[in-house]
Amino acid sequence: MPNLFSGINMAFRAIMSHQQAIETIQHNVANVNTPGYHRQEVVLQASAPTSNSYGLEHGMGAAQSGTGVEVDRIRRVTLEFFDTRYRFETSRQKRWDLESEILKQVEYTLAETSTDGLTKKLDQFWTGWQALSADPSNYSLRTNVRDLSVALTDAFNTRSVRLDMLRTDQDLTIRQRVDEINTIAEQLATLNGEISRVKSMNDQPNDYMDQRDLLLDRLAEIAGARAHYQDDGSVMVNISGYSIVTGNSFNAVETVTNAEGLLDIRWTTDGSKFNPADGELTGLFEARDVFIPQQKAGLDLLATELMSRINTVHQAGFGTNGATNVAFFEGTNAATIKVSSAIQSDLANIAASSVNGAAGDGENARLLFNVYQEEIMNGGTTTFNAYYNGQVTNFGIQVQRAVANAKDRKIVADALANQRESVSGVSLDEEAANLVKAQRAYQAATRLMNAFDEMLDRIINQTGMVGR
Repeated sequence: MPNLFSGINMAFRAIMSHQQAIETIQHNVANVNTPGYHRQEVVLQASAPTSNSYGLEHGMGAAQSGTGVEVDRIRRVTLEFFDTRYRFETSRQKRWDLESEILKQVEYTLAETSTDGLTKKLDQFWTGWQALSADPSNYSLRTNVRDLSVALTDAFNTRSVRLDMLRTDQDLTIRQRVDEINTIAEQLATLNGEISRVKSMNDQPNDYMDQRDLLLDRLAEIAGARAHYQDDGSVMVNISGYSIVTGNSFNAVETVTNAEGLLDIRWTTDGSKFNPADGELTGLFEARDVFIPQQKAGLDLLATELMSRINTVHQAGFGTNGATNVAFFEGTNAATIKVSSAIQSDLANIAASSVNGAAGDGENARLLFNVYQEEIMNGGTTTFNAYYNGQVTNFGIQVQRAVANAKDRKIVADALANQRESVSGVSLDEEAANLVKAQRAYQAATRLMNAFDEMLDRIINQTGMVGR
């Protein structure tokens, strides 16, 4: 009788254990397309044996008897090494992705591959002076010089303003990322508390850990966050050595306006500057605060040097009305350069002649045309056109480098994602095979239960033991 009851208990344990295995497989299959889900598996172990005093008393051998199977735990299949490597590479990829996107917008703003490029405007400006030098008294040619000059200054103005707008536009992205960082940090702190609580009860918070890892992936993409796993199951998260999540508490970040009127990010705890380790914010800040200012500074230098040289030559000449010492350009940089009001109001003020009263003399217009081949820029080694062409070429190289780096890092990140998925992802074929094994074991356990039930029925109801 004791063995019959222990057999029923053993069969019951087997039924419950393999039922848990089947339910876990169902959970895996249901989440096969869930982002961030890690495959789970039931770890079975032999349950604790019992002392077989009945067997010893009746000369039946062993002092202990097995009691069957039980669920040790539901294991979450993962490798922290792959998680760490994937986050490192994906943060670098996201940095170059965002940086290349912004640099492409700068490239579109400069528009040097179109017919509206600044280089083309410069060429037309020089050509206008060359034509005027041949017939300085021709007012149609004077009008042409003025109009080409206005087109050139408009090109400077437009590019400068658009670059400023492009820098300012990045503040919207910064605000969005700051809000996202704070939301993720708060969620991670909450999950840390839940995971630690469940772990303390000797249970497995697998689904909580999936949610947490998905948030860690995103925080790495934004700012290159690094996670350090603790013994209680929680994670400590830092960005550039500054802790953002510790246990169930977190440190928030906020935006502040800097001296240029643009947004920076600060830690709310001590007001220190937030420096992303990598990720989207690194690419954004590098594009906004390094590459765009470089292009704007190049435009400003070209505009100021062009104004200075053209004005110097122009002021030495004479207009058809005898006017001299007239500035051709006004302004201080690329954003403010314009054709002077004196030229705009009276075309006779255009100093095409080097001799007062000589209407047919176009010598000064020729000298103004010859400015195009003077080496003024880069310490007197480069012409205006060559300087700007060099700036555009170098920027094109920067854009291509960012695009190439984004592509290369994506290849590496994708390879690591595939490796990670091969370990922790759900394979429907594998789950189908495991399901068959679990079903067969479950069916065998139910047959065992039926066998013991029949044995007890025969002993109790068909041997007359009850009547006695």
